[in-house]
Amino acid sequence: MRMYRLLILLVFSTLLIMGCSSKTTTLNNSGNSGESNDPDQVTENGNNQVKETVDKSLKDYFMPDGSKAHFLGEGNEFAELDLTFAMPYENIVGVHENNGGVTIRHIYKIEENQITIINHTPVDMNEDFPSLSEIEAMEPEGIYLKKPFEVGTTFGKWKITETGVTVETPYQKFDNAFVIESKENNAVNRKYFVEGYGEVKREAIMEVENNEKFIVTSTLESVTKP
Repeated sequence: MRMYRLLILLVFSTLLIMGCSSKTTTLNNSGNSGESNDPDQVTENGNNQVKETVDKSLKDYFMPDGSKAHFLGEGNEFAELDLTFAMPYENIVGVHENNGGVTIRHIYKIEENQITIINHTPVDMNEDFPSLSEIEAMEPEGIYLKKPFEVGTTFGKWKITETGVTVETPYQKFDNAFVIESKENNAVNRKYFVEGYGEVKREAIMEVENNEKFIVTSTLESVTKP
């Protein structure tokens, strides 16, 4: 059973932290020289700069700047989570996620119709957050969420499988959640999203011997907002 617990932890951590393995386009094209016929570009001080389109409603899928959230963990000692949210720059979201063994810093960018995963890496909680220029130099790692939030929308390994779902958590009962799902071999991973909170539940299910299922969940238990 310990082998299964370690295996489910690897699957749970890899798929739920990274979100997907497909690459996206570069974060920022500003500073390129030469002329452009792209109508979405504007010229300022002789340099071509991309006029970005941002869906600000996507910020509602993170908790406010300075918020903290605790997730009750079941099925594995690393399923209990503490998350801290920050918005250090315009349209950039930072989330520190501590599972009791390691702290992962996630960096996201709000874009048009999607949230892009810019970077995730183990860090010390006291480590300074990267500068904006450092973030712009990072190669995006995938897509965290993509609109429309309706059944069938896919991004990377993930697919929206349910909408209008009711989710019971120790924190409160949520209505109108939607679910994204990823399948790989004999494992299924799910995330439950609610507007105004973002992720409120994670679930990893692995089939083991004798058709039994090994389940690991992280469920929202408390929220502290500034």
